[in-house]
Amino acid sequence: MRDFPLFPEQASTFAGQVDLLYWVLIGLSLIFGGVLPFIILYLMVRYHRSNQRVDRTNQVHSNLPLELTWSIIPLFLVMGVFFWGAFLFVQMRTPPARALEVYVIGKQWMWHAQHPNGKRENNELHVPIGRQVKLIMTSQDVIHSFYIPAFRVKQDVLPGRYTTMWFEATREGEYHLFCAEYCGTEHARMGGRVVVMSAAAYEQWLVTPGEVILPDGSAGSALPVPQPGQDQGDPMALVGGQLFANLGCASCHRDDGAGAGPSLVNLYGNQERLVDGSSVLVDENYLAESILNPQARVVDGYQPIMPSYDGQLSADQVNQLIAYIKSLSDAGAQAATPEPSPQASGPTAEGTAAPAATAAPTATTAPTASSTPAAALATATAAPAASGGFDAALAAQGDQVFANLGCASCHNSGVGPALQGLYNSERPLADGSTITADEAYLIESILNSQARVAEGYQPIMPPYQGQISDDQLAQLVEYIKSLGN
Repeated sequence: MRDFPLFPEQASTFAGQVDLLYWVLIGLSLIFGGVLPFIILYLMVRYHRSNQRVDRTNQVHSNLPLELTWSIIPLFLVMGVFFWGAFLFVQMRTPPARALEVYVIGKQWMWHAQHPNGKRENNELHVPIGRQVKLIMTSQDVIHSFYIPAFRVKQDVLPGRYTTMWFEATREGEYHLFCAEYCGTEHARMGGRVVVMSAAAYEQWLVTPGEVILPDGSAGSALPVPQPGQDQGDPMALVGGQLFANLGCASCHRDDGAGAGPSLVNLYGNQERLVDGSSVLVDENYLAESILNPQARVVDGYQPIMPSYDGQLSADQVNQLIAYIKSLSDAGAQAATPEPSPQASGPTAEGTAAPAATAAPTATTAPTASSTPAAALATATAAPAASGGFDAALAAQGDQVFANLGCASCHNSGVGPALQGLYNSERPLADGSTITADEAYLIESILNSQARVAEGYQPIMPPYQGQISDDQLAQLVEYIKSLGN
């Protein structure tokens, strides 16, 4: 059967089970659809009223045992096939908790995969033999369908949501990969190959450099670009952690839960209570929706203040953020470190153990110091004045602190007041009074943000008393002054 193109070889743990069920269905279909019609046709001809040679003197009008037999036996056969197929379906749709996770993006007309260490590939999927692999898939444009005939697995890939599929390859080799859903003019060319490798060869492939086409259409490296103090083998979650910091998410989503947004520690895989009283399972779909459309389902106890990142982040970046958030939870970390298969355990063929993925970092706060308004005011006042009444060197340093703390995520999106032209201007407060936004006010608003809230805004900014040093506070003040008055 191997050379018969309509019946591909069996190369996964599901293949034999699916084929056996298939042949049972074929056999039952032949019995009920192939044999019985001929028996009925024979009886129709034999006992037709035109045939006077048939003995009709001993007619049987009822036979209860026969009727029960032809009713009960087919019932058991049909129900047996139903439960067999249902159990197999549930098994194929329930990924193991510690499967190796690979993110897949479908787009016209290309498959893009990214492995946990950040290694990327186009229209190919390299997997180790004997290890359970879970694909977390989404589409960047239209509906696609990820189909590996030799593994007997297929799953639709949808825009705006995540679907999953898992398998365990049992034979090394190369196998066809298809898109099984018409997706446009080049649909027939949206194919590729799945390469099943030994555990040692797979670990070696993971660190092999190369060039790929990224989901946004640009060319890029197959391996993540190394950062200072970071190895090439750092996982995808680390890239997501860096993006998390660059977007300023840590300023609201604090680890201690004291921020304007919920803590993300141990969030993935648990139930989250929403403002409407319902609960939702925090999975990839919920995380993606909360990033792209945060107003859709707001967590109980928090205000709907998070800006939408729809159109600002690529599907690739959303995948990285999800991988980072999953790494902060017990369930996500467990999935990110799959149990080694028998082939992968112990030393590799070269005598060295496979490299271990490093853990993703958690968000950190700025250095703690006893920030006092007097000390910061003295520092800011003593700074040599440059053009415009501010110290340009301190302002440049303050710009960096402003970015590192994620202040731009609120003050540049309308959630918090704009800082352009704030310094030395008259500003109305929530209590109906007004105040001059001088250095003393700026320092107070940073260290004790709830003291005097600007009119039209919610008191959601976290206080930075004890979170930043006097020097950083002075740098922030100079940066705000540099934005004009």
